[in-house]
Amino acid sequence: NLSMIFGFQPTENFNLYGGGVYQTVKGTLNLRGAAASVFNGYDASFDETGGVGWLAGAAFQIPEIALKISATYRSEIDHDVTTNETLTTQAALPLLANAGLDVSGAAQVLAQGNTKTSLKTPQSVNLDMQTGIMADTLAFANVRWVNWKDFKIRPEKFGAVSELVGPLVGQPNGFNIIEYSDDQISATVGVGRKLSEKWSGTFAIGWDSGAGERVSSLGPTEGYWNVGLGAQFSPTPATFIAGGVKYFMLGDAKAQISSQFGTENYLADFEDNDALAIGLKMGYKF
Repeated sequence: NLSMIFGFQPTENFNLYGGGVYQTVKGTLNLRGAAASVFNGYDASFDETGGVGWLAGAAFQIPEIALKISATYRSEIDHDVTTNETLTTQAALPLLANAGLDVSGAAQVLAQGNTKTSLKTPQSVNLDMQTGIMADTLAFANVRWVNWKDFKIRPEKFGAVSELVGPLVGQPNGFNIIEYSDDQISATVGVGRKLSEKWSGTFAIGWDSGAGERVSSLGPTEGYWNVGLGAQFSPTPATFIAGGVKYFMLGDAKAQISSQFGTENYLADFEDNDALAIGLKMGYKF
């Protein structure tokens, strides 16, 4: 993502800002194993492509007590991605025809070369808050909403086969490679403290709702809790180096394949998982 943000400050206490966003996406996908059924052996590569969106927001601040509250909206972004799909299912079309299925439409799509996959990366809203609570100490919080419920990926050849076999698994309109049943909400709260003229530190706790009770086997977690520590070193007033570590307690999840979406069925149970993340950031202020 590349954002170009412009701001206007009508008074000392208010800021308005907005601008354009340029976003690129690309990816690869390989489905293997008996659980993939007729899609066992499916490969897809999604060429890098760009799309344009926008963001807008407002902030209120009282500098004397380090209070700042801001809300930022980021739009969804449309992408039409050139996709190279390979399916071993094509050789099975005569068998499906012998079973009484009309395979003519799917055969025409599978005979094509590269296809186009249309998708929209989700819109989101961020709420950020901070305030001074004592000398050299800030409390901060962030709440984020992401509209994952409307995110879907159905490449053309995958979709043609899913519509062909969908009625056999209770999905008369076919199914998507990936989609979510719920929007995602996450929150972080913490404190930051200035330790010296050059050093400061932070401590934070975070929570994430996940995006549904049944999850995709491509992302088998149902939200998480995390705890993090960070530090920042500012060798000069204009430069800084910041680093941190977070420990994630990943939510237990029941994972589905695409054809099971919208049902209580699942193929795998993921429990008692965790993750560790580290980050490093360098900056120059002017």
